[in-house]
Amino acid sequence: MTTVNSTNAVTPKFEKVVQEGARDAGAEAIGGNVGEVWRSAQWWSPGNGAWDLPISLSVINANSTVVITASEVDGNGNRFVGSAPFQVDNIAPGNGVVWFKINIGWGSPLPMRTDVTVFN
Repeated sequence: MTTVNSTNAVTPKFEKVVQEGARDAGAEAIGGNVGEVWRSAQWWSPGNGAWDLPISLSVINANSTVVITASEVDGNGNRFVGSAPFQVDNIAPGNGVVWFKINIGWGSPLPMRTDVTVFN
C-alpha cells in the first residue's frame, strides 16, 4: 500500500473477505465477448485519506474488466450512505490482482467494504 496525499490519514487494511464464488450452473451466458463474471466482497479496517490498495483474486488477469465499489459500513458490516464521500479511481487489473485508488474524504478513520465485479 502506498500513501498518496495523507497527513493524518489511517491506512485501511483487510478485515475479512468473501471467497470467490463458482459460477452458478443454472446461469445463462450473456453473450458477446464476456465469458465469465465473478464477484467478491472485502471488509476493511477503518481508514481515511487517499491510498493505492490491492485486491488479490485469482480470476483477474491483465485483460479483465474490473468494477469496484466502496461503501461505509456499520458495526455489523452492513453498507450505508453516510456523510463521508468514498471515491474509487484508477482501477488497474493485473495477473491475480487489481490495484485501485480509494479516497475516503473524512477527518477520522471509517470502516469500508469494497465489492469487486470481474468480467473475463
